[in-house]
Amino acid sequence: MSDALESPVQPLLLPWLWLWGKTDLYGFSRQRGGPAWNSLLAHCLDTAAVCGALIDHHLAAPVRARLADAFGAGHLATARRVLMLLAALHDMPGKANPCFQMLFAALRSRDTELVAAGQAWAQAAARAGLPLNTPPDPKAPPHAHVTARYLPALLGCSCPRCHGNTARTPYEHLLHDIAALLGAHHGDIPDLSTIRRATRPLDPLWHALHRSLIQELAHLIDVDLQRLPELLRIERACIPVLFAGLVVHSDWIASNEHLFTYRTPDTAGTDTTMWWQASQEQAETAITTLRLNRWNPQPMTWAEQMPATPRPRPAQQTVINHPPTGQSLVIIEDTTGGGKTETAQYLTHHLAVTCGYHGSYTALPLRAAGDQTFRRKADYLTTVLGEQERAHLALVHGTALAHGTTGHLTLTDSVITMAANITCDDHELHHQAPAVVLDHWYLVRNRGLLSCFGVGTIDQIILAAQRGRHWFLRLYALAGKTVVIDEAHAYDLYQQRLLAAAIAWLADAGSSVVVLSATLPAAIRNDLVTAWRRGHNTHQASTPPTGPITIVDSNGHIRTHTPAPSRRSRYRTRIQLLTDPGPEELAHLLLSRHHHGITTVIRNSVTRVEELHRALLEAAPHHGWSPHEIQLLHSRFQERHRSHHQHHIEARLGPHPDPELRSRHPNPHRPERLLLVGTQVLEQSLDYDTDHLYTDLAPLDLLLQRRGRQWRHPINRPHLRHGTPLTHVLWTPRPDGLPRLPRPTPQAVYDPYILAATWHALITRAPTHGPLTLHHPHDTQPLLDSIYADQPPAGDKPIHHLLAELHTHWIRRLREEASQAEHRALWPYDEDGNATTVAELASAPVHNNLARSRLGTPSTELIALYQHPETGHYTWQPNDPEPADLTRHHPIRHAEPHRRQRLEIHRNTIPAPTHWFTGRNPLPDATTWTVPDAPALTDRPVLLLRPDGQPVDPRLERLNYHPDTGLSLLP
Repeated sequence: MSDALESPVQPLLLPWLWLWGKTDLYGFSRQRGGPAWNSLLAHCLDTAAVCGALIDHHLAAPVRARLADAFGAGHLATARRVLMLLAALHDMPGKANPCFQMLFAALRSRDTELVAAGQAWAQAAARAGLPLNTPPDPKAPPHAHVTARYLPALLGCSCPRCHGNTARTPYEHLLHDIAALLGAHHGDIPDLSTIRRATRPLDPLWHALHRSLIQELAHLIDVDLQRLPELLRIERACIPVLFAGLVVHSDWIASNEHLFTYRTPDTAGTDTTMWWQASQEQAETAITTLRLNRWNPQPMTWAEQMPATPRPRPAQQTVINHPPTGQSLVIIEDTTGGGKTETAQYLTHHLAVTCGYHGSYTALPLRAAGDQTFRRKADYLTTVLGEQERAHLALVHGTALAHGTTGHLTLTDSVITMAANITCDDHELHHQAPAVVLDHWYLVRNRGLLSCFGVGTIDQIILAAQRGRHWFLRLYALAGKTVVIDEAHAYDLYQQRLLAAAIAWLADAGSSVVVLSATLPAAIRNDLVTAWRRGHNTHQASTPPTGPITIVDSNGHIRTHTPAPSRRSRYRTRIQLLTDPGPEELAHLLLSRHHHGITTVIRNSVTRVEELHRALLEAAPHHGWSPHEIQLLHSRFQERHRSHHQHHIEARLGPHPDPELRSRHPNPHRPERLLLVGTQVLEQSLDYDTDHLYTDLAPLDLLLQRRGRQWRHPINRPHLRHGTPLTHVLWTPRPDGLPRLPRPTPQAVYDPYILAATWHALITRAPTHGPLTLHHPHDTQPLLDSIYADQPPAGDKPIHHLLAELHTHWIRRLREEASQAEHRALWPYDEDGNATTVAELASAPVHNNLARSRLGTPSTELIALYQHPETGHYTWQPNDPEPADLTRHHPIRHAEPHRRQRLEIHRNTIPAPTHWFTGRNPLPDATTWTVPDAPALTDRPVLLLRPDGQPVDPRLERLNYHPDTGLSLLP
């Protein structure tokens, strides 16, 4: 951009080469013979080089186009240089001030070598002319906020806030916005008052150093500082988010001491051109090491992508025949077992080909549901990755650092790999089949989403639309992907509203979104489409979307498609309302009626599950059943035992273990009979199918989702292939014949109005004799819309009075959820189409406490630990031969022991409901459940157990834990 610009390096100004940006706190640089500190210039150049490499190799085509418009007047090459310079300035002038610089000289540490290096640095820097005459100030503002305060003036702003005397021009206003966004590289966009508090008196010599260093960076990166302001055009709301995220991403990679070497004037010389060359070379290597190269898929047919199911089903064929063209919102409604997951995978490939996305992220309601989806995604990627390609697939949720995906991931020195089909030795990269791997770098908090491919919880998307720490990084990470939202019916209104806000941001940023559900109420479908259109700043469609396949393009135009009619029984549902006779009689009914096949009972609470399980075990011998033929599953297990049970169920009741035989042969391990009893986890977290299904009364959309378990893998049940299985819905009558319902409290699992409306809809349509038969979606959609209608059904019968009374409570609950979501949600554009400003995006620390992915009080996470009376040793499991490692390990200095310890803690975690600690006869405050001499568990509630599962603490004698039944509490 400025070939005539001469390097400002002069002997008088060499002191800025001695400004430090990083110190070798963990010894990685010194271990390989490098210096103990890194020049600020070197780190700035590393960050700039990573930014350029991310633009070249990683960012999706829509993101690059938007950044080119905003920072290069439509020219990507120009925008690339501007963005590299701005990314380089993220620590300038924040770290280039005497207060910050003296932190190294005044370092107090047990690392005497580093302390000595700091003192030696101070002496050398002083000799070079660096004015170090200010002691460290513990009350000094964060260096990121100092950057936000002083950078605009250094880039040419002459407004009064920058000590100038002219009114701020639009260009200069953008300089302040850019500076505020650079000041957010530690997670929070500072507001105006925060930036003002960063004002500090500074010696004029430091201002000269700042200008010289910025001019040197501009010279090396080839940016004309005079033209810089006029190139800025931040018009789209997503631009600040993409820019701030790109800077953080670049800074984090450039701060990786395994990928970048330290450079100082006394070790690397003073030829800054060579420094810049080294930064660019190391950035290219870093992109390859972290496998951040964007996905470059080639066109493939359905059969090539899905060799196990080469013949598409009707809904899948409809998507193949009518694919989205360009950026799109796609809503697919189909029965469980209809192949929605495979359809979504096909769409991620198609959209990557047509839109240039670098990967995909699949969001699920629960962590537990991530395991099977993770494995299926890994298998799919292994099929579609190009020859010699490898990609990172991250498991993204709050405990990903300690997660082993239930034994299906193998940890090595450098990567985590899928053990079943993947090798991980980097020297074999060009001699192995395509593989799915994961570098340790992605296991640190907030980094998982940056992987090109990810599977995780919906929380990541919901938090991306709220002011919380690094919220903008989540949106940036999702912006280059196709985002798949699974089980869309499973989210409450609070989550739906925040999900809508996130979809609007993704629409503006150029992403595509695929929504999967068994069926959706019309209101939710309309909200999704409206949010998509709002993100594109288009008017609302006059014709509402009707499904079951809805495609909305970037102009807001809607197409709906209906798959060809199918005679398959999976599109029919037979529902039989059955009065719940109580746990004892229900146990006898189940054991006597279903001598063959797999029988599943899904109950709405763990208490009801435990009651039925005890009754089944008691009655089993009288009906010729053995205990091992009765399986229990709910949420109150140690993670290791829950994962074991889930894997055991899937291995026996899921598809054939050989993917090539799944479409033609049943699972050979399927038992002659089995009785499964559990909570909603039996529907949301497992890949299996059942012959007979009993379920407590639940919202109709969940009943329809549950009945899909009877058609998950039809090949396993050839004797029922041409029939329609029966779903029994258990309900408890009151004396007046109406259903007994939970009280309308926030703690209720399902809202009583929706339960009553579902019961009314089913019983009024049920024939006098025999079950109710529903055809999907012809019958189910109108029925679902009637349940979620704005007004309750009219009439003068007792049920109508009950519905009217409960409807009031339901509306009040919805209004509270909507209010909570509105209070937290960030939208890219207001209802008049005005873009949200940087000032409105400011996320001062107070906002971090407001961001929530779901309402309600979270459960208490207990850590189970076993104490052996004879030795007093603590172990992770009753029969462990070795004591548990409870030493506190540093997450960076001792990364591997720390990770393995986190894994053990995660495996022994049990969620305990909040109500156990409140109300009548509560358990003692969990914060008092401590264990001496266990530094790794400090401030964590520890459930200390004897090997027989009984608590050691006499205050907790009502608790009991068993690997087969989980954690229980006596009254």
